[in-house]
Formats: sequence, C-alpha cells, structure tokens
Amino acid sequence: MNLLKTKSASVSLTDGDPKDPALINSPRESIWLILLLLSSLVFTLGFSCATPLAAFAAVAAVAFSRRDALILCGGVWFVNQVVGYTVLRYPWNVNSVSWGLVLGAATMIASLASEWIYRHSKTPNLLRLVAAFITAFAVFEVALFAVALFGLGGVEDFAAGIVVRIFAINSGAFVGLLVLHWLAVTVGLIPSGTEAQPRTDRRVTAGPPAA
Repeated sequence: MNLLKTKSASVSLTDGDPKDPALINSPRESIWLILLLLSSLVFTLGFSCATPLAAFAAVAAVAFSRRDALILCGGVWFVNQVVGYTVLRYPWNVNSVSWGLVLGAATMIASLASEWIYRHSKTPNLLRLVAAFITAFAVFEVALFAVALFGLGGVEDFAAGIVVRIFAINSGAFVGLLVLHWLAVTVGLIPSGTEAQPRTDRRVTAGPPAA
C-alpha cells in the first residue's frame, strides 16, 4: 500500500524502488515546508529538551530531496534554538551553545544516514520507513553520546530510561508527521503521485518530427 505520494515522487513513500524526490519548486509545496517548521515549534514548546529532532530528520529524509531535507532540518533546529533561548530560558554559556550546535549537526547527519538507508533498501515500503526512522534515531543518539563522552559531558543523560522515553517521543512524532503529510496530500496542499507526468529527455529522439 502506498502511504504517501507527491508529484515526480517528491515524497518517495511508494512501493518498489524509491526515487530521488524532486526539489520544492512551487509556493504550494513551500507552504507545506513552512507548516512543518511551525509544527516543530509546537514540539519544542511541548517537550522542551526532548524535541524529536530525529523524527524530523527521518521525515525530511524520506519526504524531500536532499537539499530540501537539509533546509528543513536546519530550520527545525533554528526554531528549536530560538524558542529555547528566548522562551525556555536556556543558559547562555559555552556548554549550552556548543550543545546547540552539536544538535544541529547531529540532526543533519541523521537525516543523511536515514536517506541513504531509505533510498537503497529493497524491502517493502513500510519496512523502509521503519528502517529510515531507526537509522535516524540511532545515528542521532550515537553522535550525541560520543560528544558527551569525549567532549561536553552529560553522559548521565543517556541512561536507559531516558533514551527509551526519547525514543517513544520520536516514534510518536514520526508517525504523526507522516499522518500530517498524508493529510496534506489528501487536501491537495501537495500534489499526489498520480498527478506526476513523466519527464522526457529531449536529447533522446527517434528521428525528426513528421512533416
């Protein structure tokens, strides 16, 4: 079953081999990107330090081109940091700012890793989605743990109970974001895959046009 489709496979959540998504190139599709950024604001206010960045990284990886995925990841991170320092009163010190930068880098690395798994997997679509999310979460957490262990400290924040809670939050967010994307397709905010028209390579012709 196809979960989500968009024009020119701009969301490669289809059965069979996933294709490279097309770049966002219309105001309608840009609105959807903005709405995702606004949803990250809700998550940041709701979960504070447990904002599901890994879930956004996975959704970005499977739903957008690499360029747009990185733009979304950067935008979500930026919203998270702005809200954190202006509303949630994150401390202005070297450790806090450094962790902020690490979170941004880890989110983008997680998205790239998730994209690679999703594009190269030959499993059914649902399993590709699960693999993309688990990859994003694992890469994100390992990157943060490595930084905590060898640089900024805070290894105690990776206790099993805390990691399980973060995983649950990200899992729910990932499913919720996929549902939101399906709704966006349903209401026509994003064109469905059936609206896509195959592109013709003008360099390949069978001969001169008939007179």
